[in-house]
Amino acid sequence: IKSGTLVERKLTRILKDMPVNVLRDWVTSMNNCSSEHAEWQSLVENLTVHETYFCRDPDLLDMVSQEILPMLIASREHVQQLQVWSAASSTGEEAYDLGYMALRALQQAGKAGQSDGKITPRGWSLYVLGTDISNQALRTAREGVYGDLGMGSFRNLPGHWKGMFQDISMPEGAGMPGVNYFRIRDWVKNLVRFERFNLMNTRPPVTGMDLVFCRNVLIYFEDPVKRAVQQMLARAISPGGVLVLGASVQMLAPEYFESRLGKGGPWYVRNETRI
Repeated sequence: IKSGTLVERKLTRILKDMPVNVLRDWVTSMNNCSSEHAEWQSLVENLTVHETYFCRDPDLLDMVSQEILPMLIASREHVQQLQVWSAASSTGEEAYDLGYMALRALQQAGKAGQSDGKITPRGWSLYVLGTDISNQALRTAREGVYGDLGMGSFRNLPGHWKGMFQDISMPEGAGMPGVNYFRIRDWVKNLVRFERFNLMNTRPPVTGMDLVFCRNVLIYFEDPVKRAVQQMLARAISPGGVLVLGASVQMLAPEYFESRLGKGGPWYVRNETRI
């Protein structure tokens, strides 16, 4: 992880009251235990950023809806299947966005129908995976329940997106007073699965993906790690599939992709080069 002001500030907050000799022993023990150890997971929860919301970066999502998904649907006609991965999906908003956009794209292509607001694929299968390193974030993602706070998950939600949600009443003591809560509707939620996954792993959790999003996380990594992650993502994507990175992230594994530039920024089509 790239050291910087944000990481240092968080570490200072976590460790500032620890005596130096205790800190020294703690660092030694951390270096000697597995990354799956509860102490490492606790540190991860304190360092990771869960800043996300629905319809983040509308220009990019318009590009996905109008350019990328129609291209993928046309090229996958022979298998009638779309597989999507939201890497570093945090509390799940991006993964649900992708599932909903894919359903709408199938509908616009005549591959799905709509009844009583529910969009159902016709003969096509759709699978969305969301992964994150934070168990805390994954719990929220799996529940699919979000509060309408001032700068929360719904801060940028356009009107047509509201069909993905249903109003719910929270049990007493389970929510914040005065806050309205919404749940992802089952016909979207049932398409999306969440798993814990560390992007440092060289083996992806899935292969044969048609669309992979990995945004707002690689900026925290040093360049050699960014390249290793991009190679791992390339392993996950089938030829002709698409990788979308953050706008400020450089493609460091260009031998596996053909670069495209749309109205919402760059995107990358997986070529046939083997890893």
